[in-house]
This record gives sequence, C-alpha cells and structure tokens, in this order.
Amino acid sequence: MAYMWFSGVDLPKNRLPSSKYEGLNGFRLSDPPKPGAGSDPSAAPSWAALDAHCTAQYILTHKKRPIPTLEQMREELKPDTPETIKKRIADLRAQHLSDLQRMYLWHAEEYLDDALDMYRCFDETYSQNDEISKEDKDEISTIYEELRRYIPQQMRWEDELEHLRHSYLEQLVPLYHELKQTEIRQEEERKRREADFPTTIQDYHSKSADVKMRVARFLYTTDEARQEKMLSEFGWASRQVKPLQELYRKNDAFKAEIVLKMMEVKDPRQRV
Repeated sequence: MAYMWFSGVDLPKNRLPSSKYEGLNGFRLSDPPKPGAGSDPSAAPSWAALDAHCTAQYILTHKKRPIPTLEQMREELKPDTPETIKKRIADLRAQHLSDLQRMYLWHAEEYLDDALDMYRCFDETYSQNDEISKEDKDEISTIYEELRRYIPQQMRWEDELEHLRHSYLEQLVPLYHELKQTEIRQEEERKRREADFPTTIQDYHSKSADVKMRVARFLYTTDEARQEKMLSEFGWASRQVKPLQELYRKNDAFKAEIVLKMMEVKDPRQRV
C-alpha cells in the first residue's frame, strides 16, 4: 500500500503500517484486529465511522450498476470461448477505467467542499486582535496549516485507490489464466481433429497439406505391413480408415486425385 511522506510533518501513528500485517492480504482479514484494552475507544471509531460513511456515500452515488437482463444472464451460462473471455477482459478494463474516473471525480468534489469549508471558517481578523496572545495566534495558524494539508484524507484516498486496483487485479488475473487454458484446450482439440483420419472426401479436402499427404500415402500404398505401421504411428483405428478406403476403391475421380498427388512427390521413398 502506498503512503505519502511530507517533510516536517508528523504522521498519525495509527496510520503507519504494522509489522503484524506483513505477508497478509490487508483487504481480506478474516478476523480484523480489535482495539486493545489500553487503547482509547473514543478516538479511533470517529475516523473509522467517517471513512465508512464516505465510502457508503460514494458507492450509493457513483457505483450503481444496472440489473442484467434475462438475455445477459443466459449468455453468462454459455461455455466460455477465447472470444468471450477476451470480451470479458475488455469489459472489465472499460469498467475499471470508468470506476477510476468516478473515484477521481468524487475525490475532487470532496476536496473542493473541504477547501471551501476551510476558506469560509478562516478568520483573517484574529491576527489583528490584540486580546489574543502571540502564542495563541501561532497555535491557530498551526491548526489552519494542518487542516490545509489534511494528511489523513490523502491517505484515505490512496487506500481507496489501492483497494480498487486490488479488486480489479483479482478479477483480471484469473481471466487471463482462464484465457490461456482455454486457448491451450482449443489448440489440443484442433490438433486432435486435424490428426484424425478423414471419413469422407469432403473431410479429406478440409485437412491440412501434411495430413492430406499422410492419408494419400496410406491409401496409395499396397503394402499391408506399411499400412499397419502407419495405423500404429498416427493412432488411427482400422474401422476409422475403412470408409475412405472404400471410397478410394470405388470413386475413380478420387483415386485419380490421390495417384496424381503421389506422382507429384519428388522423392520416390516418400510415396510408400
């Protein structure tokens, strides 16, 4: 979590990071620490209550979401593909950018309200009042200066920004992992389908050049031992190759196509 340090300014001790949180997820504490017996219960809850109120106000006014339609909910139930996952990533990025813009707008409005309040409450006549001692005047000036810097408010803004980014990354990283795994599964499925022995002439024509050459060699050769070796080498089943073998024997045009393809092979050793 980021912290801003200002020269010559003493930061509140209760805002400094504690070593007991090292290695833990600060946004998901299953059992948040409670104030100890020696702590002052009247001071700490005031800032916590104010932060909770500001956060709730921000959510109610800036983070409302429309209820999804029935069609959108049906789309969510469909199996994911690389295209749908990429769309979800793009939507998440756009939503995160929109959330950042709304958060910055909220912070700007809050800062402007506080700046106007401090401007209105500043009494410029106190320095000319002889009834106020110099020590009191200096103390009042110090109070105004501390209010102007308002370090706790800046830290709360940084906390909210880090929290928003943490939530965004918690959703984005699994999506990228899911996209990678889906692409791997699809590629393995494509290779498996590509390697399958075609059962029709149309299926044969849809294969890649390497697979078509492999199938043509199998159909062209009359060596049964060579055919058995190819069945074992490429994982083809005997019942899987029979439909195309029948078409090769009965369809003269297809047989001529296979023979012509094999005649185009320059190395005679690759014809068998």
